[in-house]
Amino acid sequence: MQRREPDAGEKRLTLLYFAWLAKKMRKESEQVIAPASVTDVASLLQWLGQYKRGATPLFQPERLRITVNKQFTEAFTRLQDGDEVALVPSSPSPPPTPDLI
Repeated sequence: MQRREPDAGEKRLTLLYFAWLAKKMRKESEQVIAPASVTDVASLLQWLGQYKRGATPLFQPERLRITVNKQFTEAFTRLQDGDEVALVPSSPSPPPTPDLI
């Protein structure tokens, strides 16, 4: 599969949440429009940590396995408009998030 260079603007992404992350986020999937600053998996995780108040501990890279379009990826994997990103916890225990609302 060939990927083209990512666009510099906003990206529509489908996010899939699994296990305790789905419970904490109160949904199994959602469509988001990520800002232009989200260019790769690492910047997506940083943005998601700020997306919902108190969610920063949920999106630490060491807590998750990430797939982009059903392929396991690394933090440097570039994102494109229309990508599907699955966030799978690597541990059965969620981090404490007392201020998550």
